[in-house]
Amino acid sequence: MRTTVLVPVEKTFCDAHIAKDGSETEATESLTIGGHAWDLCLEHGAVFTRYLMDALGAPGQPEAVPVAVEPPVPVAEDDDQDDIEEDDVTEAEPEVRPTVMVSGEIPNYSWEDAREAVRRMGYEVVGRADANTVLIICGEGAERATKKLHDAAEFSIPCFDARRPGAFRDAVCAGEFKGGDPLPEPVRKDAQAVRDDKAKAAQAIREWAAANGVTVRSKGRIPVSVVEAYQRATRQAA
Repeated sequence: MRTTVLVPVEKTFCDAHIAKDGSETEATESLTIGGHAWDLCLEHGAVFTRYLMDALGAPGQPEAVPVAVEPPVPVAEDDDQDDIEEDDVTEAEPEVRPTVMVSGEIPNYSWEDAREAVRRMGYEVVGRADANTVLIICGEGAERATKKLHDAAEFSIPCFDARRPGAFRDAVCAGEFKGGDPLPEPVRKDAQAVRDDKAKAAQAIREWAAANGVTVRSKGRIPVSVVEAYQRATRQAA
């Protein structure tokens, strides 16, 4: 005789969803800092990853493994060679690169591609202004980065408006960012406004999926593969 045993399955829900509106969305990853850990869904995992990379920069590369080097073979000194005074040897000072704050999403560029383009032009990308900050680049949604906008206004840091069509691409091709655009007015969205924006974005993805023959449920979470396909199609269209 076959016996059926029901085993309860424990689900872990996203702490960010629960904290914001009490909804239960299944967590896919965990964020641990010090002795604290948070369970996050894919969406909030990406949000917090972007926030930390924007504030702290990309994680450093692993240290290179030291390679043993054979000691140099001593060479007999030439009596005719002039002695070199120790005071004449000076160490080169490390190069100080100007820093740039990037706020918001750059149109037609992914988050990392935009920042890599800035680094290739000789700048360091930072999350907070410092003594070497020479520019703030504002993309779509920059008005929500109130701290960066406050620092830019306080320290009179020039602004480059990347929301203008083709502005960022043209600057990269020219090899120079020219500040002088007005700073966006900082705006803080409440929880309801954030939920409305998410609902509009989800509706746009569902409409795109239906038009392209992709089956998506009318409610609930949209598969990540569909979201990525929508984003690729949107960038290509732009």
